[in-house]
Amino acid sequence: MSSEQAARVKVVDPSAGKRTDLPGGHWVCELVSGPLNGASATMLGFSTWQPGADTRQLVHEVDELCYIVEGQGKLSVGEERLPYRAGQGVLIPAGVPHGVVNDSEAPMSMVYVFSHPEYPPTRPADEAAG
Repeated sequence: MSSEQAARVKVVDPSAGKRTDLPGGHWVCELVSGPLNGASATMLGFSTWQPGADTRQLVHEVDELCYIVEGQGKLSVGEERLPYRAGQGVLIPAGVPHGVVNDSEAPMSMVYVFSHPEYPPTRPADEAAG
């Protein structure tokens, strides 16, 4: 690898990411994105959801991939609840309303990736598409 190629590679510590604390002790952290460190086509983040989490359903304009690092929970998709646990991957296709539910007794953490260079265009599921 040339020095020029090596200079383009980024290793990002969570302390250098863009962390957003949410009510209830939940948080999300953008680690790799276009605005943070020059990603051209994807965005990578990490989130932790405390017991009792039940987020509003959102709709993203691009696919979302998740890998459950620890714990377990459910993905709310409309009225359905789809269970997942540590070690599993999740595909949420573009346009599918979904939310995070942690109805367990322990925190649940996941890595998430979007096929967009930053957090993608997103709307609440209960708002009409525009």
